[in-house]
Amino acid sequence: MSDYIIERGGHEDLHRVYPMMSYDFESWERPTEGEFHAAMLKGAELLLLKNGEGCECGYAMMLKSRGAEYVLLGWLGVYPTVRGHGVGGVFLSLLSEHYAALGGILLEVTKYPELEKARKLHAFYGRNGYADVNCAYSIYGEPSALMYRRLAGPEDISGDIRAVMRECYLPLYGDAEQARYIDIK
Repeated sequence: MSDYIIERGGHEDLHRVYPMMSYDFESWERPTEGEFHAAMLKGAELLLLKNGEGCECGYAMMLKSRGAEYVLLGWLGVYPTVRGHGVGGVFLSLLSEHYAALGGILLEVTKYPELEKARKLHAFYGRNGYADVNCAYSIYGEPSALMYRRLAGPEDISGDIRAVMRECYLPLYGDAEQARYIDIK
């Protein structure tokens, strides 16, 4: 397998990538392109996966407030032409290296355990070092698994998870929107 790298994308890249996000995510679980652009101005990052030849193979929209200790892997996509060849696992490893100084990376698996696709994604993330956070979690009104990969932070963040998620989502949603969209028990 070729060497892969991550490059930080800009607003033009987001405009180009957003149609792929529309393919990868349902409309209810995907903010608008304009919301993503605004979030990037507040610290969110679009990271692009490229192979050794410089060809783009995937994207990750990462939510993180400036100065925060944790990052949320909100939307990850590997392009269809390279899916099923281990590229997703490579991408997750590179994300861990990229954010190694932070406490950890969180992600959400929506409609888990309801949908078979969600169960497969949950297992994939588990094989790549992510574990469930000890909480009941829903996003956009859908039951979801909240998973965490420890980097430089503590093993268990369940006691602080509300504050951690608030900080992660601040570039995208203010407190009122977070109260509408995110439920943690």
